[in-house]
Amino acid sequence: MAQAASKTCEICLSAPGSQYCLECEQYYCENCKSLHKRQTLSTNHQFQHASELIPEGKSRCSQHKEEFNLMCNTCNVPVCTSCVTGNHNGHKFSKLVDVIAQLRGENEKNIRDKTNEANQNITKIEVSLKSFDNDVESVIKAIVDQSNNIKRMVDKSVFKMIALVREQSTKEKDKLMKILSAAKSTLVAGQNLDRRRKDLDKTRPDKTMVQQINKMKEEISKLDIDSLPEFPKISFDCKAVTEDDIRQLIGSNTLR
Repeated sequence: MAQAASKTCEICLSAPGSQYCLECEQYYCENCKSLHKRQTLSTNHQFQHASELIPEGKSRCSQHKEEFNLMCNTCNVPVCTSCVTGNHNGHKFSKLVDVIAQLRGENEKNIRDKTNEANQNITKIEVSLKSFDNDVESVIKAIVDQSNNIKRMVDKSVFKMIALVREQSTKEKDKLMKILSAAKSTLVAGQNLDRRRKDLDKTRPDKTMVQQINKMKEEISKLDIDSLPEFPKISFDCKAVTEDDIRQLIGSNTLR
């Protein structure tokens, strides 16, 4: 393995290249290393002391067997110094190390931007999920509240309907009770007349018999039997209600 003393700084080409940039694959002297670290594109480059690690070698041009030191901006390929006057004559060039540093910086920025965007999306999704869960709970509560409100109205309506049925039925029953009372009174009167008739039949005929029988006949004729009215009837017609009717009555939800 070659010694660090045999290497020269590849930037200033004068001082010993005691430091090796792992990203640029170049030897730097202490001064050039400091300048390199101050640049924005290469501030994060890692260095190792040349005595600790000397790389096997850098990529070389297969045509000229020289190291790739330049980047052909026209063809977007790395080239050596001999390529500048050869196949790439007249093209525009940049230092390969600068291009690599720029590309690495762009990649770093792009990755950072993508990860930041992904983090922002994750935050938005998490916030949206929490908001959606809250909306779901609100919808469920609204359905329950509406259901309870409808139940209260149903109970109130049922109570009123039952009260009306009882009121109407009481009136009709009172009428029937009066008719029943009258019929019972007529029955008692008829039974009393019948007992008197039987008692009269058992007595011996005399001059007052005809008068008593005629009087009884007159009382019997006055005993009126009222004709019965049409008796009241009550029934209930159930309205057909489906589960869909109930759902429509409660309301509906929308999901976008």
